[in-house]
Amino acid sequence: MAEKAKYRATDITAWLTAAGIDDDAARRAGRVIAGAWNAREFYASATYLPLAAALTASRLPLTGLDRVADGLARRFGVHLHDVAAWDREPHWRKEIST
Repeated sequence: MAEKAKYRATDITAWLTAAGIDDDAARRAGRVIAGAWNAREFYASATYLPLAAALTASRLPLTGLDRVADGLARRFGVHLHDVAAWDREPHWRKEIST
């Protein structure tokens, strides 16, 4: 049996629209973010990139990116990792192996 999606694009889109993001941009970002979160990708790149694109398309300043991302994460109970993506060999391991 397939696992039910925990994060729905429609819910994320509604929150983004309420935050002042344009409907079309919110819909695109909501789809991408919901897909990433349902795949358990809670990295900054999976959330911040679509949010930045949505803010830009809505002609909103990118200075609000952290505020919007934080509000979105709080609303859906998600902890966003402040790294771009998981790395098998973080810098400290690379330094040790040389």
